[in-house]
Amino acid sequence: MRTGNVLKATIEVPHVGEVNFQCTHLDHLDENWRMKQVDAIIQSSDSPHILAGGLNSLDETDYLQERWTDIVKYYEEMGKPTPKVEVMRFLKSKQYTDAKDFAGECESVVVIAKGQSVQGTCKYGTRVDYLLASPDCPYKFIPGSYSVLSSKGTSDHHIVKVDVTKCENYPPHESNGNNNKIPKKRRQRKHQAVVKITGTAPPSKV
Repeated sequence: MRTGNVLKATIEVPHVGEVNFQCTHLDHLDENWRMKQVDAIIQSSDSPHILAGGLNSLDETDYLQERWTDIVKYYEEMGKPTPKVEVMRFLKSKQYTDAKDFAGECESVVVIAKGQSVQGTCKYGTRVDYLLASPDCPYKFIPGSYSVLSSKGTSDHHIVKVDVTKCENYPPHESNGNNNKIPKKRRQRKHQAVVKITGTAPPSKV
């Protein structure tokens, strides 16, 4: 089902259950318009979900100041709008969990620029494509499973993937990100158990 600028899909995953996805591609020029778009997505969300797609906004925590200065200069030289970070700030304030905080091995063909803590996902070397879990999502990102894979020329953006697993009590995520503030109610210890996956099927990949 497509609602506005988001495509919603519920996928039945063997041995796991239903996974709600919301896929989007936000405006590539105007951060104010992107903010309106992402707010509309959240307002229309009536169930826990994984938000995926090209947000076309940067996360300031990915870059050291020197790298950020270089990015701004490069964008100006390319005639692109100054990079903005409001969309990711907004999503983090809503307690969305960034799959990037569960990064594992990097594919060597996708280079990480100096002064940058994560692989870029577009030709400019910056990260504009994301996998984010809503705060009440019953799925937990598996540590070490996030990575960026080369699209090998099939797109001007790379492929972002992460493994997920479902918890019976689905407590909120606890990531190793430095900027994910966990409210008190999320710090409480809760009994959790990962649903057993039978057979030889590996954890589901997104």
